[in-house]
Amino acid sequence: MSLLAKVFNQHDKIAHFSVGVIVYAMLHFVHPVIGLLCVALVAFGKEIYDHVHRDKHTPEWLDVVATMAGGLVAFVSGL
Repeated sequence: MSLLAKVFNQHDKIAHFSVGVIVYAMLHFVHPVIGLLCVALVAFGKEIYDHVHRDKHTPEWLDVVATMAGGLVAFVSGL
């Protein structure tokens, strides 16, 4: 499967993107940079969790990219 297909054709990536937007939206009022840092913590933390629990989860760097993309889109849009 091509890289673009992995990014754009999976419900999982849409969920990660959405979580990035939601986390940023919940915390940007404190400070926009705090919102982005929290998105990064959630993105990397989830993949570390997946790495530790490989019996039931699959870590994937594109999940981090999708989550961060959601937070960045929210940041740039001035949410």
